[in-house]
Amino acid sequence: MSQPALAISPAITIVDGKPTILSTDLARHFGKRHDDVLRAIDNLCLQLDEDHLRNFAETEECRASPLNGAPISARAYRLTRDGFTLLAMGFTGKKALAFKLAYIDAFSRMEAALHQPADTQRMELAFSLAAEAAAQVHRTVFNAVMQGDADEWRHSRYLLNLNYDSQGRPTLPHAQPIATDQMVVSFSSLPQRIADGEIMSATDAQLATLATACTQRLTQRAQHREKQVTLPIYPGNSPGQRPASAPALPAKQPPAPDEGLLRMTFR
Repeated sequence: MSQPALAISPAITIVDGKPTILSTDLARHFGKRHDDVLRAIDNLCLQLDEDHLRNFAETEECRASPLNGAPISARAYRLTRDGFTLLAMGFTGKKALAFKLAYIDAFSRMEAALHQPADTQRMELAFSLAAEAAAQVHRTVFNAVMQGDADEWRHSRYLLNLNYDSQGRPTLPHAQPIATDQMVVSFSSLPQRIADGEIMSATDAQLATLATACTQRLTQRAQHREKQVTLPIYPGNSPGQRPASAPALPAKQPPAPDEGLLRMTFR
């Protein structure tokens, strides 16, 4: 029997040739406070020998301050598959089991991809795009430092897009600064991040404005669907269907690089 679809996408990242996961992602997906997860890892590390300690690499992650939304560095861990397995033993419950199975499957797929024979053409493309992306980031950061004020550039963040033309061929990557009060988040994860209180800098008025905009958009879509259903019936056509002589709707354009992502600015 297949596992039910989960509203998570385990963020597995390759570091030093091994699939890894950040403790912050684990905390968010398992619905736990990150400081509790850090405490569990710290206690676990006290019981491990040196070989097993390598599965828990202490690191730092930039996140928004709960006080004013400014970017700050926060303590975190990066776990290997074995590290995740050791830590997840303490996560119990039906929901936790589903999350553990999702992570194990993601680790397995990543490891299988790493053991596949190298695609020479794809590797050459990867090196080319990586070099151009690095150049774009270099130029963007250089301009931000030279043009910004004395302190603003120290907290700057940047968005990097790998662009493709209508035939799917890669074009020049694009890098741009992101303001400290902006965020890039997928539509699927936005409701949960709001519900979990991760968007700390949003005011009540801003959240109310967002809710109103969503309600208005749903109303517009419902009215549009209602009009479609009430279109007159033409000979040889089903209810709501346009006649054969009606002009065809324009073809859907290829998706933009950021389609599926929502960029929000809280002021």
